[in-house]
Amino acid sequence: MDVKDIIRSVARSSSQKVELVRYVMVGGVATVLQYVFYVALVELAGMSALAGAPVSYGISFCVNFILSNYFTFHTRPNKKNAASFAASHIINLGLQTLLVAMFTGVVGKAYALLPAMLICIPINYLLVRFALTNRRFQKSSD
Repeated sequence: MDVKDIIRSVARSSSQKVELVRYVMVGGVATVLQYVFYVALVELAGMSALAGAPVSYGISFCVNFILSNYFTFHTRPNKKNAASFAASHIINLGLQTLLVAMFTGVVGKAYALLPAMLICIPINYLLVRFALTNRRFQKSSD
């Protein structure tokens, strides 16, 4: 089995474990893309950091939405999915902000995001999964 066969197998699998792997892959791509666009906008285009951050986040969010639908959850983008996806990310942002505020006093400012992310990433997976598929936590075949 070569690399193309492995990628094809991951892309087509209906296993919930493989779905989680695809979620992490898409999240990684979205994160890298956001950072690349942020640097390009701020360093190359001369945009301010305060303007570059939301613009790069918006680009990353759109790519994340499309990849989450087609690749991660095998659904089709539509207005309902877009609204649900946005709502799940707003909930995630609020929870992450609250947790960062809580962990700042425990581990300091520099590290507060790390435990917040450890808590928020799996919650966001469940929120996005439900938003795009209406599937909760039922057991799937692996």
